[in-house]
Amino acid sequence: MKGLFRPLFQVMLCLMATMAVHAAELPYQDFTRHSSLANPVISPDGKHLAVSIHNDDGSYQLGVLSLPELNPVSRLNMAARTLPVDITWVSNTRLVMDVGEEAGTLVAPEDTGEVVAVDFDGSHKRVLYSWRVRDTRGANMNILGMVRGAGFIAGTPHPLNGHVYINVSPFRVHASTGARDFGRTLLYDVETSSGHPRLVGQIEQTNMTFVLHDDVARFAYGSSQDDPYRTDVYSRDNADDAWRRLPASITGKRFVPLRISTDGKQVYALYSASGGPDQLVISNLDGSARKLLASDDFSSVAEVLWTPYPYRPYGVVFNTGKPRITYLDDSIYTQVSQALTEKFPDEFLTVTSTSQDGMQLIIGAQSDRDPGTYALFDRRTMNLQPLFRSLPWIDPQQMLPRKPIRFTTSDGITLTGFLTMPAGSARKPVPLVLIPHGGPIGVADSWLYDPWAQFLANRGYAVLQVNYRGSGGRGTLFEHAGYKQFGTGIQQDLIDGVKWAIGQGYADAQRVCIFGASFGGYSALMAPIRAPGMFKCAVDYAGVSDYAIELNHADISRSASGRNYFAQAIGTDDASIRAVSPIDHLDKFSIPVLIIHGKDDALVPYQNATDLRSALDKAGKPYEWLVRDNEQHGFYSEANQLAFYQSLQAFLDKYIGKDAH
Repeated sequence: MKGLFRPLFQVMLCLMATMAVHAAELPYQDFTRHSSLANPVISPDGKHLAVSIHNDDGSYQLGVLSLPELNPVSRLNMAARTLPVDITWVSNTRLVMDVGEEAGTLVAPEDTGEVVAVDFDGSHKRVLYSWRVRDTRGANMNILGMVRGAGFIAGTPHPLNGHVYINVSPFRVHASTGARDFGRTLLYDVETSSGHPRLVGQIEQTNMTFVLHDDVARFAYGSSQDDPYRTDVYSRDNADDAWRRLPASITGKRFVPLRISTDGKQVYALYSASGGPDQLVISNLDGSARKLLASDDFSSVAEVLWTPYPYRPYGVVFNTGKPRITYLDDSIYTQVSQALTEKFPDEFLTVTSTSQDGMQLIIGAQSDRDPGTYALFDRRTMNLQPLFRSLPWIDPQQMLPRKPIRFTTSDGITLTGFLTMPAGSARKPVPLVLIPHGGPIGVADSWLYDPWAQFLANRGYAVLQVNYRGSGGRGTLFEHAGYKQFGTGIQQDLIDGVKWAIGQGYADAQRVCIFGASFGGYSALMAPIRAPGMFKCAVDYAGVSDYAIELNHADISRSASGRNYFAQAIGTDDASIRAVSPIDHLDKFSIPVLIIHGKDDALVPYQNATDLRSALDKAGKPYEWLVRDNEQHGFYSEANQLAFYQSLQAFLDKYIGKDAH
């Protein structure tokens, strides 16, 4: 692999060539602009690259480019605010995609439940599944042949034959509430040219994921509707057998089957016996003869790196701190990955997709300062050719490093997080902005590029991000430690993090503000209530002020699983809701707050902002207000994003920055 180093070095210098100094103040637009190209997927024959294209007018397209020249081949227009998701090639000339819908910048695009196929040249488009099309008079017989519900891509047969597996969760809508409940899960093998479906699996359980071998669904797993603590796993020996639920003696606290070996005798799975970090294991299909392949005492396996067919794992990723790969073999894919990592230790590099023969690899590079760089690696010539950068206007040398941190809370829990310091701070105390992440359960901040942290560090602020109890990446017990702790233990973790930053000499104790979005916006209201005097200001971006609104009016209330999660994580009795709702404790909230919200937010309804404003008015407490029409969970339009960044900086400058007194 030594011959690989020189072309790699030359290419990466080209990709990363930038100014060598930190800019004074970067333009707001550097942080408000959307990526133009994303999610590259190479075709099976290695001749084409499918990408999601985001145009300047806000619209999306599915694009196909030739390789290696990147000449445009086709563009498929998407409906307003919809975009390609999970782009999948089903042959050398045909691909399918799930349709996603933007719901705001604070959440990933929502799957609409629709699947579309098209040829690489843009011809022969066919809607393979759509509950909306199914409800029209023009619906074709193939769509009518599948049940009404939400569909998504569940994989492809091997070898590729122009077919795709589509997983469908049928739903029924309750007329009185509009709530949707799922009663079973079905799996279809769909021929993508004609759209003809063939049922290959079904189970009388809700929202399950299937694992197949030789066109037979052998495993099905998913979160229990009744108990969000539990993952249910079912198996069967052949298509004619009844499903049987695996006992706890096999599944432990968590068991997620990933792939069945090519001989059909073993299953690769994520596993945790007692709720600690997820491990990668292999066992017989009945769970016997389990063998540990990879584990870490602190961190769960976050990703498994697979070879092309026969789909063997060659590495796993652990995400605590800077992401790192543990290798499982000495295959060519391991050698390529190790060579890349050794030559560019400041980047996190992985193979994001491969041609069917494994000779053409799409390499993705990311870091705390690089939002994403892609290149094409040809194993035959050992050359690496640059393709594109996700945000080419971002100069990594003008960004600032994100330091992984660990500290111990006041009740003895070891937590991790990240500290981004402004240029020239040289360990002297500076103004600090605490940014709690959203969620809260199962979500975590990562080391990779974060636009808010980079923007605020560029403006002279230290940024602290804490992966508090309940965060993802450390196993189910750590996640469940956040249940019934929204307003207490989680907030204390954040407060302890600020105390750590002050004690380490990073932060000026007299100049600390808290800014968060979604659950982070809730924390921006609740943490100052628990720690009077610690914060000089707060920024509540699409945050919950009253959990009664969430229980009765938010999207979470429209499904059985959402309502059960709410009962487990918070409680549905009035006393529990009042205890965790900041609006009921404003007598202890005594700092200026900037309230930011989109009027069309369905996840955290706009009423959270208007009720909070009314309560602050009644109490005579100071606030500032930034609300926009036609925005959902996080401002989407670049104009509104610009207003957000400008208002955020002005507010922070006023209370803890250059304009503070």
